[in-house]
Amino acid sequence: MGREINNILDILNFYKALGFRELPVNFLKSFYSLADTSNCSDDNSFEMVEKLNEEIRKCKKCPLSKTRKNPVCGEGNLKAKLLFVGEAPGVDEDLQGRPFVGEAGKLLSSLIQKMGFKRQDVYITNTVKCHPPGNRDPLEDEISVCFDYLKKEIEIISPLVIISLGKIATYALMGMKGKIKDIQISKIRGNVFYYNSIPVIPTFHPAYLLRNRKDKWLTWEDAQEALRRLK
Repeated sequence: MGREINNILDILNFYKALGFRELPVNFLKSFYSLADTSNCSDDNSFEMVEKLNEEIRKCKKCPLSKTRKNPVCGEGNLKAKLLFVGEAPGVDEDLQGRPFVGEAGKLLSSLIQKMGFKRQDVYITNTVKCHPPGNRDPLEDEISVCFDYLKKEIEIISPLVIISLGKIATYALMGMKGKIKDIQISKIRGNVFYYNSIPVIPTFHPAYLLRNRKDKWLTWEDAQEALRRLK
């Protein structure tokens, strides 16, 4: 920002030295895109995400805040067309404070690359932002308490397509109706439902695929459905 201000001051002094009493605004616009408000939108999204992440880092709404090492905020492109929603941070994520950095994260990164994207092109987050002790599944009340954060992330990113990774994310985005134990990805996947008019494509969590590699082709089918909807 300081360099940009200095550049503008140099230009102003240059035109003053030439004897201009009024600035050639159209000329400046052509060089500095002063009429372009897209950067304002980017700045606004960045500020909103930073504010949200600060709330997450300070969150004490459930007992997970007492056992976590680091809350894990989402990361990626704030203008992403594709949003991945996982379940909850694992041990590696808890240590590093970043989503999907362990073995499951490597598999997710591989899927993203196979889809034709870089990891920084998409946005990745979790339903629950803190690591459940013992690597257990998040409880329904923990999901409910944390859902406001996910809701705000979706509002800010405004993706065209969401891929829900595993039963926890799918349960949350389907409105937390019924019981988590009744959610079976093997039966739900292949179908598309909607969250606030955004298509949600449920598929297996990468951690599941590490244990059940035979189902990786099914996840690739789901990824192809996401790609079709992005076109």
